[in-house]
Amino acid sequence: MQGRRLANGGRPLHATAKTLVIPPVSHLVYHIPVAQLARYRGHRLIVRSANPPQLVGQLGADDLDNLAYIQLCSLPSDTDDLIHWAEALAIELRLDEPARDFPLLYRYAKLLDNHPVRVVLPVVTGFEKAVKLALSLQFAVRLEIGQPERALIEPLAQTLDDYLHRSTVSQPIEYFHSLLLGLCHREPVSLWAIQEEDPALVRYVDEQGQEWLPGRLDGIDPGSEPMGFVERWGDGLLAEGAECAHCPHFDCCRGYFKWPRRDYDCDGVRRLFQTLEQAADELRGDLAAGPPAPGVKLQ
Repeated sequence: MQGRRLANGGRPLHATAKTLVIPPVSHLVYHIPVAQLARYRGHRLIVRSANPPQLVGQLGADDLDNLAYIQLCSLPSDTDDLIHWAEALAIELRLDEPARDFPLLYRYAKLLDNHPVRVVLPVVTGFEKAVKLALSLQFAVRLEIGQPERALIEPLAQTLDDYLHRSTVSQPIEYFHSLLLGLCHREPVSLWAIQEEDPALVRYVDEQGQEWLPGRLDGIDPGSEPMGFVERWGDGLLAEGAECAHCPHFDCCRGYFKWPRRDYDCDGVRRLFQTLEQAADELRGDLAAGPPAPGVKLQ
């Protein structure tokens, strides 16, 4: 699918043609192991398991209506039970060791026959190999970016460039995709929400049924009101006079890259923000200049 040629004559933004596999969460969702399903029925859910037959056996038709997606952890070898089950239900593959385990992604290509598939992986040394393979297999990608080391900024920048401009990349990469669209439309967007780490939107439930804050916040004391954690965290950074006070990207970041280390140097991630802002401005101008090319949609 072809992307539009930019009005300023730059490289085409192929990101315009990508469609979200799993939209960012907008209402409270519980990320639960399948063993806790009975307790959380009726809530909006992400259900995880390393055992596909267990998911098929325990999730009934009524449960499917409340599922955001299912997550396969530990990359189980046999997923045949899922291929023709719950068609169109999104599946997320958790790749905890991307540099080592990325060849395993080949075995899950058949899931695409009936399901949108996304790979979630941490940004660690060698992550870009897994991203390239996932995209070539037509899987979407979600990067657990955390506070990336300086050495990882260049591969992140190259991954962003591929997402924006490479015609062979037809699937979205988060957080890039949702942030680009929010900036293009000039709509409020939250990096904490895109990354599924806002306690107001996601709660993580362990095997024993204990609820925790999501992602990197796991195990911390959220204070008296976890629903307001992101707001309080951002306000605290501003009150301290942190570099956030002068950052043009604060509204969408709210100190995301200052957790857990307040002294994290944001120079590298600001470079990524700047690239996305420039792309959003170009895309907005390009769309205003005329109708999109056939087959291109912004969503």
